[in-house]
Amino acid sequence: MLQKNVAETGFVFFPDPYPSQNLFYRSDNARFAQMGIPAHTISSVQIDRDRFYHSVNDELHTLDVENLCVIVRAIALGMKPLVMGEATPERIRDR
Repeated sequence: MLQKNVAETGFVFFPDPYPSQNLFYRSDNARFAQMGIPAHTISSVQIDRDRFYHSVNDELHTLDVENLCVIVRAIALGMKPLVMGEATPERIRDR
């Protein structure tokens, strides 16, 4: 749904590039998914390329703020139909 809603902008939400690390299942959102509630984890960096990710040097000045703004705008645009009640995700079955 998110990708569909931002299709005309050229922004792309990519699937998890690190499935072996189970990042989603280590997030707070995993519990929602276990209950059948659609949930996402969106990362703003490629963690294998961000030398500051989850380190003691991970500070504001190390962030790509412009990239973060682009991502936040895409999330807001992608979520707008859901927030406005124009689209509703289906619950995940068999959970």
